[in-house]
Amino acid sequence: MNKKDELGVLIESGAQNWQIFQRSDQDTASISLSGRWVTREKGYKKAVVVVRLVREADGEPVARDLQWVRARTSKSGTWKVTLDAVPAGGLYRLETVLQLSDGPVEWGQRGDMVHHLGVGDIWVIAGQSNSEGHGKSPTPDAPELGVHVFRARGEWALASHPLNDSTDTKYLPNRLGSNPSHSPWLVFAKTLRAELGVPIGLIPAALGGSPLSAWTRGDKANPGGGILFDNMLAFVRDAEAGVRGVVWYQGESDVGGPERRVYAHNFKRFVTDLRGSFSRRDLPVITVQLNRVVSEPTAEGDAGWDGMREIQRRLARTMRHVFLIPTVDLNLSDSIHTNSLGNITIGQRAAAAALGGVFGRDVKFRHPDCVEARKASARRILLRFEHVDERLHFESMIPAELPFVVRDSKGPVEIEGWTIPKPDQFELRLKRTLVGRTVVIGAPGTYPPFIVPQDISGHRPMLGFTQVLE
Repeated sequence: MNKKDELGVLIESGAQNWQIFQRSDQDTASISLSGRWVTREKGYKKAVVVVRLVREADGEPVARDLQWVRARTSKSGTWKVTLDAVPAGGLYRLETVLQLSDGPVEWGQRGDMVHHLGVGDIWVIAGQSNSEGHGKSPTPDAPELGVHVFRARGEWALASHPLNDSTDTKYLPNRLGSNPSHSPWLVFAKTLRAELGVPIGLIPAALGGSPLSAWTRGDKANPGGGILFDNMLAFVRDAEAGVRGVVWYQGESDVGGPERRVYAHNFKRFVTDLRGSFSRRDLPVITVQLNRVVSEPTAEGDAGWDGMREIQRRLARTMRHVFLIPTVDLNLSDSIHTNSLGNITIGQRAAAAALGGVFGRDVKFRHPDCVEARKASARRILLRFEHVDERLHFESMIPAELPFVVRDSKGPVEIEGWTIPKPDQFELRLKRTLVGRTVVIGAPGTYPPFIVPQDISGHRPMLGFTQVLE
């Protein structure tokens, strides 16, 4: 707009259409606004900018204290105001008016408005291509008012797939080489909104193929590292909204030996840096265990995938407010990316982890986790699982389809059968006597079987694991 055409109250910073603000522990947010005011009226005695917040649905003021709040208005043509204690909820509309007399506000001069604001929770999306989302099959997962996204062009919008759309991006470090498609995180956000009753905002900052080193700052052995971490901080800074938590799906790029050996150490540094950057000591990080990849089977490849799944499992067991969900029961849309229906499941599992682990809801969100493997006899191994609410269930009677590998000091040990002797136990019967150091791998290799033991209550599949018996 040409400056000579400007009139009334102009909002220049502090809020934009569709924006979600992170609520505090008191279930409120503060919204600071500023801008300029312009009038062509002559002979007025004062100029005061007033601001109010109303419900978008019916125009009712959100609170009495938020009905026509006077801004600090300067004679030079600027103004600023902070709306305190804005309650969680929405959607809201922000209205401004320029008063040039003591008459009713509605007779004041026009002012800018901001539509579809909300106060709720904001989640950052980080990781690599499965976090971007590359589900290719058509799947019902429609946009929904109250679930919004901070787009790469630097603006808030109604959230819709693909969330990582890089059209007109301001954030070149994570501009994609190919278009993303369906991801887990829209249904994640919609589920949280339905359960928590507050709007949810998403800030996508993932990049396909990115190693953990691109998200880890301050490593002298990794010059130039952390570029995507800094890029993510730029997203959050420009979104001007705060952060409630992070969803993280990454690890495929680090299954090689050298990267895998430092993964646990660097992931801890990454989480520490997240919590420091967002000033939340308890910032939750919901992580996703590696799915599968369609590739030529090799011992090195299997070891990489097995090792990374076990690292992810142990990190979630030992780090506070880090949660892990499995994916080995889900299908692919290509050689490595979870398909759209699988993404729906990931989103639902991640939402359950948030509801139970972050918000303390009494929901089933933890998955069976093998915490002990011991020799029950020379030809039997007993696996004990935590987080089994009802009982373990397994559907295949064909030993070759069992999602377990057993190796001892003599090599592979063939499995001839299985039983579930107790609700939280799974027993493997072997064809020969165990010799020496023994390793049991659950959901083994780059392409493990789809059918794994699960808790019959909620049909929650087990996490992949590696256990050593001496």
